[in-house]
Amino acid sequence: MRFLSIIGICFLSLIYSVNSFSNTPEARVLLTPQDALSQHAICWYEDKRYSEGAIINMANVRLICTVKNPNHNNSPLSWLMLNDKNEVIYPPRAKTIRVN
Repeated sequence: MRFLSIIGICFLSLIYSVNSFSNTPEARVLLTPQDALSQHAICWYEDKRYSEGAIINMANVRLICTVKNPNHNNSPLSWLMLNDKNEVIYPPRAKTIRVN
């Protein structure tokens, strides 16, 4: 009798464990490996990816996805404001000391 109850408990635990695994949602890849490598080449807004040159309106301000520092080739992208003439308004640079 004890042997049958142990087998019954094992059988029930097996049924419940298989049932619990079948209800798990599938794993989804949100970023491909290529996207992970090129994360600095996109701008994010409201969980959407935007490429360089994309223009959005946010609170009556026009923003463009462009390079943060135009003097560097590999500068990361960021949202910068546009003025009335559609020119990018770059943030002021910090003053640096140069030694020749």
